[in-house]
Amino acid sequence: MTETAPLLDAQNLARHYPVARGWFQPPALVRALDGVSFTLRPRQTLAVVGESGCGKSTLARLLTLIETPSSGALRLRGRDFAQASAHERRAARCQVQMVFQNPFSSLNPRQKIGAILQEPLIVNTDLHRRAREEKVRSMMERVGLRPEHYTRYPHMFSGGQRQRIAIARALMLQPPIVVADEPVSALDVSIQAQVLNLLLDLQDELGVAYVFISHDLGVVRHIADDVLVMYLGRPVEQGPRALLFDDPRHPYTRTLLAAMPQLDPTQRRPWAPLPGEPPSPLAPPPGCAFHTRCPLATDLCRASRPELRSVAGRAVACHHAEAV
Repeated sequence: MTETAPLLDAQNLARHYPVARGWFQPPALVRALDGVSFTLRPRQTLAVVGESGCGKSTLARLLTLIETPSSGALRLRGRDFAQASAHERRAARCQVQMVFQNPFSSLNPRQKIGAILQEPLIVNTDLHRRAREEKVRSMMERVGLRPEHYTRYPHMFSGGQRQRIAIARALMLQPPIVVADEPVSALDVSIQAQVLNLLLDLQDELGVAYVFISHDLGVVRHIADDVLVMYLGRPVEQGPRALLFDDPRHPYTRTLLAAMPQLDPTQRRPWAPLPGEPPSPLAPPPGCAFHTRCPLATDLCRASRPELRSVAGRAVACHHAEAV
């Protein structure tokens, strides 16, 4: 495999959940994820953004092979694992690891840090105890933890230190891909910067690729190469970070960027809050799902769902992308 060959290739990934509606009623279908496609290459960071309920965490569960897609293809190093057997998916999980939002709840409070970091090696390798301890201590040093932390419990650390432990655990098997689900949202701003810089340093050192899920566009601007904007389970705009931040073409992307806090008054964008709430995933509106809140909505938007198409160097799902 060449350095530029995709590590991960997702094509029209979808995840639907049937929901019971009571006696004598047919089950409803929640389209939590409905047609997401992207490629991820070594040392690349893809940021996935959108408000709560847009499908970001569902996408993370599919990419880490925790859940099986309802349809679509998920190729890892060229091999499709979308409908693979349980044994094949378990073996492939070593290649895609995850960093969770809350570092305290994702660490076993009854285990010492050394035991927590050794666990992936115990489950997935045949290394003896001394070799495992050496790898753990080496990884602890890489993420900025001191040797004496090896015998401490999670409650004895700060939030930033616990997230460093979670990052170390995700990297113990040297996976080519790490899915980071809101990894800094529970941390103070000053600690956020330290953890983000750590992720970037580890990416340079280890060549790992990130799928970075976040609602904080300031963080995304700092770390991402490409950005995927989602709304109600579908991508509405995706492309290089610079293009989306400097010249967004979907009204939803423009609204998200306008709501981003700016210290410099000259950099602030005109912002009007979106009216109403996102539609229910049990009963999405016809046509464009965003038309109920979009200031540019027309009869075409209400009748026809726009598909992603190339506009000014990025993909946009909007009938009026050229006019934005």
